[in-house]
Amino acid sequence: MRYLQEMCQIVAITPLAQGVYDMMLSAPAIAGKAKAGQFVHILCGEHLLRRPISIAGFQPETGTLRLVFEVRGQGTKWLSERSVGQSLDILGPLGHGFPLLDKSKKVVLVGGGIGTPPLLPVAQHYGENATVITGFRHQAACILQQDFAAAGASTILCTDDGSAGFHGF
Repeated sequence: MRYLQEMCQIVAITPLAQGVYDMMLSAPAIAGKAKAGQFVHILCGEHLLRRPISIAGFQPETGTLRLVFEVRGQGTKWLSERSVGQSLDILGPLGHGFPLLDKSKKVVLVGGGIGTPPLLPVAQHYGENATVITGFRHQAACILQQDFAAAGASTILCTDDGSAGFHGF
């Protein structure tokens, strides 16, 4: 599939945890073609290389795209400092995405840290037939637990230090 380049307006940006942000974009063309497990490349200011960010949600009907990202360097720091109403130059959707089976099938989804956001559309597809196991360093780093539960999925939370959920890796 050919990717699209779109100037996308920021609709909302909120912090989820220390250094982790939830961004909603108006991106009708990309949202209309996105599939679970794909990502986008975002041009971050004057930085030469685009930043790859997983798609955490998409609504073709409303033309919105949800991204959850962690500040890891200068590019994602720049991205975290954007405001509602500003536009971003985005390429996407990229990648093959996850194969989705019949919704009646049972699935187990496993992710850790910033690797959990691309699992959200999969959990939404399977609903109550999904079990989501997520792992984080500590309680303050836990993200998207309510979103997975709202999708109807059973959730199992693990933290490295035992401050929330199961204590273990």
